[in-house]
Amino acid sequence: MEKKELLPYKPGVILQGVYKSYGRFGFLLTDDDHEDVYIAEKDHLNAVNNDTVEVKTMKSETGRHNTEGRITRVIERADDMFVCTYEMLADGGEAVPIDEKVDMVIQIPEGDEMGAVTGARVMVQVTRWPGEWTDAEGKVTEVIGYKGDKGLDIDVIIAQHRLPHVFSDDLMKEADNLPRTIVPEEGVADYRNMPIVTIDGPDSKDLDDAVYCEKKGNGHFALGVHIADVSRYVTKGSLLDDEAYRRGTSVYLADRVIPMLPFQLSNDLCSLNHDEDRYAMSCLMDVAPDGTVKTEKITPSIVRVARRCNYPEINKAFNEGIAPEDLKIHLPMLEDLRECAAALRQNRTRRGALDFDFPEYKVVLDEDGKPLRIEKRIRGESEKMIEDAMIAANEAVARFLEKTGHTSIYRVHDHPDQEKLNSLKRLIAIMGLPIHIPEDPEPKDIQKLLASVKGQDIEAVVQVMTLRSLPQACYSTDNDGHFGIASTCYTHFTSPIRRYPDLMVHRLIRQAIHDEMTKQQRKQQTEFLIRAAEHCSETEQNATETERDVDDLKMTEYMVPFVGEPFDGHITGITRFGIFVGLDNGVEGLVHVDSMDDDEYVYQEDTMTMTGRFSGTTYSMGMPVRVTLVKADKERREVDFVLGEIHSPLNLEKKTRTSSRSKSHSRKKDKKGSGKSRGKKGGKRK
Repeated sequence: MEKKELLPYKPGVILQGVYKSYGRFGFLLTDDDHEDVYIAEKDHLNAVNNDTVEVKTMKSETGRHNTEGRITRVIERADDMFVCTYEMLADGGEAVPIDEKVDMVIQIPEGDEMGAVTGARVMVQVTRWPGEWTDAEGKVTEVIGYKGDKGLDIDVIIAQHRLPHVFSDDLMKEADNLPRTIVPEEGVADYRNMPIVTIDGPDSKDLDDAVYCEKKGNGHFALGVHIADVSRYVTKGSLLDDEAYRRGTSVYLADRVIPMLPFQLSNDLCSLNHDEDRYAMSCLMDVAPDGTVKTEKITPSIVRVARRCNYPEINKAFNEGIAPEDLKIHLPMLEDLRECAAALRQNRTRRGALDFDFPEYKVVLDEDGKPLRIEKRIRGESEKMIEDAMIAANEAVARFLEKTGHTSIYRVHDHPDQEKLNSLKRLIAIMGLPIHIPEDPEPKDIQKLLASVKGQDIEAVVQVMTLRSLPQACYSTDNDGHFGIASTCYTHFTSPIRRYPDLMVHRLIRQAIHDEMTKQQRKQQTEFLIRAAEHCSETEQNATETERDVDDLKMTEYMVPFVGEPFDGHITGITRFGIFVGLDNGVEGLVHVDSMDDDEYVYQEDTMTMTGRFSGTTYSMGMPVRVTLVKADKERREVDFVLGEIHSPLNLEKKTRTSSRSKSHSRKKDKKGSGKSRGKKGGKRK
């Protein structure tokens, strides 16, 4: 399918849309049929990034843009809070936003600086927006920290994303006063004699899932997934519940975890710690040899974990036959779980489930928060079998709730985006892959594509492009299925310590078992669930972006000492302004077209290549290349390369200047986050 030609607006048209700032200029985004409207610095009024504005189009003054405009009115502010650098003045102070897209100075009247002094990173609320001849005015609402403070760089990102990270004293008191006694009661199954185990990372502290599996005489498997019953402690209307809802999810950063629940619950009372009684919600399933699952029982329970296991030791036991003595007694059960998981996985594969299996990269920090190394983590057999068991339990619970006929929370994943799917199809054609993707593909169609490039040099590129064609999974009260897992009914049940939707699902299970709600209560709950699904999708997206920003920050910081050194990589993306190159350590950076000075290079959109006009040299997706690192900008979280090796310091300096020239404009259309270091992560949020 040919790319749609966007139309320019005529001069004199009044438009409304979202203003996207790129520092001293910006663009008005309106619709998918027209070009973005260029807004020069002198014409942006006092609008800042993401404001909803009114624009009058005008004849181009520069000749560089088909449509230019002038902002005539700010309709709605996107935000009034900004992370800034503060400077003391004789009569107060001023704050400059650290985000280059926010082009203004905010005056801080004396007494509104919260004790901040020059150099402080602060959160500022704008109380008066800038006029034609006046600066903005505001007040400091939080002093984030000062240069040299441990973890300040990550503190700033947390503040930018508005992540709540401090629990109130009253909430902590509420957590301290929760009952600690585990008491058997009617309707609560007792599985304390069942030798269940937890399997997590060695450093995990919030253990919310445990498993047990046994192969039966008929060849079927009895699979039990036992999940911490957070809903017993976090009740509606409590401070704990209000804060958990507000946060929506725990956030896992390079140097810390921002938990959804305070440590009294996340690491203790709700954590399925070894040899301690805990309340749980258990899902018992019968798994046939072909991976078909029949739900036998979903019930509140009491469990006692027989052993805490970790992924590396189980992988070692499976691969090398080496295991600690206290693990050996559990190995027969774990082998049954391994066989059961293989059956579950094969069943999902038959129905079309996608398995990208990207490696995960983690930046290991020292005590001062400085990057030591980047570790590549590949999922072993133990990680996969736990994931298989959790997916089976999530599906079983979703089917159970759907059968009640009442409103529930589902994890949904839509079909591929059409425009991005067209880009994927073009890539397939360019690479000569004998795969046909229909207009409205099913999971099996995408699965065939991924299988066709398995083990080839282009595998990573095809996987990334395929992943980009898929929308983000989200929460909904409508069961629209999960494309990636090829599931017609899916939810999140297995992580209530760190995800609020799972906590809601546990409450829905308890309600379904007792079924004591009135019609009016059902109506009110439905209204709440609709709002909560949208809210939790938003908090999850914000958490994902925060995690990505921190990873970009630390990966970029890690690369700083290597400026001037060569690396081998592969081309992961090509645009009109340059080539993206990914390294084996997960870092990705930009080779700007301005630095490719051995020829005049032209981007060929139809073939997704960059070709030299005179030499015919062509760069294509997946191609191996040798690059030299010329810049690692921690503040902007950007990594820049040039092609080839540089042997002269003078050439390095020249290339650095070239690669830095006029990037903000040429990068405006790249939705990947051009030039930013990115570690690819997989499997975290299905």
